[in-house]
Amino acid sequence: MTKSTFARLKSPKKAAIEKALLHEFSSHPLSEATVSRIVEEAGISRGAFYVYFSDLKDAYLYMCREIICRVHLSNPGDLEADNPDKYVEAVKAFVGSTESEGYMKFFARAFVDNAKATQEIWNEEAGSPVAWAVSLLCHETIRSIYNGSDVEECVGRLRGALSKLLA
Repeated sequence: MTKSTFARLKSPKKAAIEKALLHEFSSHPLSEATVSRIVEEAGISRGAFYVYFSDLKDAYLYMCREIICRVHLSNPGDLEADNPDKYVEAVKAFVGSTESEGYMKFFARAFVDNAKATQEIWNEEAGSPVAWAVSLLCHETIRSIYNGSDVEECVGRLRGALSKLLA
């Protein structure tokens, strides 16, 4: 869990660290990320990094949660438990936002290279078994799109699966 000292940082310093984290985790899988590149780019000491984060995974999960919040807040969609089209539109909006806001590389790594670590966050979202299944289908669709699959084919499969699941 990100340490409270990070939350209390002044905006410019926090923004510099977040920018360095975004760059590192967009450029390298978590398994190849390094604290040294992050601290160099952020202009902080290695010791300061560990004052703010427990380790690289903690920093990664912080950025993941932060960016997910930013993207979801910019696409607040009205998701209804029984409407597959709302979920399909939310997936398309999510992919479009990650592209336009510069988060596409980060999320491509999150869904492909860092799936095991990122799974912790998806599990936090899951409520009922149906909500878990919907979340899983939506995230798998996004992962497929980031892997280069045809967007329309992916959302068509999602729509079909959700129509059966939510019927």
